[in-house]
Amino acid sequence: MTKRIAGYGLVAACMLPAFAMAQDVTLSGKTSSTITATVVPLNNFDVTDEKGGWFDSGLEMKQLGGWDTPYEVEARLRVLSTSGTFQVRLDTPLEIRNQADPQKLFQRPSVTLAPDGGQPKAIVTGQGATFSNPVPPVAGEDSVGYYTLAVAAYPPAGDFKATAGTYSGVLSLTFEPTIKTR
Repeated sequence: MTKRIAGYGLVAACMLPAFAMAQDVTLSGKTSSTITATVVPLNNFDVTDEKGGWFDSGLEMKQLGGWDTPYEVEARLRVLSTSGTFQVRLDTPLEIRNQADPQKLFQRPSVTLAPDGGQPKAIVTGQGATFSNPVPPVAGEDSVGYYTLAVAAYPPAGDFKATAGTYSGVLSLTFEPTIKTR
């Protein structure tokens, strides 16, 4: 019998917290808060062709004048920028070489970039040329500018028969956004 009483006592003791928790509690004072957050957009910088893609098959230079005129090509670029200003530089000098005879090299290559309606600026190795996109139509949005990239080079010295062949080169440019200082 003593064991039963002790067992019932143990069961009753275990149930006390359950009875103690079943009480209503009245809260007073501030019971809610307002939370606000600010989302800061990322700085965007994107250079594409004018349609949002890229020149997957390369650019083909053509000689539109006589033998003593340069081979040329132009490409239209679209630059999307949060800051609106950027600089461009040539990573390495442009070399356009004959694929069968690398000693044959195009002469006086030049690279320029011009904003729509603006004057072209020479793009050279190790020295950035600065450009500014038009102001966006809505404050706080990214700016978009269109530019013409032009590449020109004179054919190698010699007659047509001696210099004929397939030539190729790599145009390596770096486009960098610049930070506006106050």
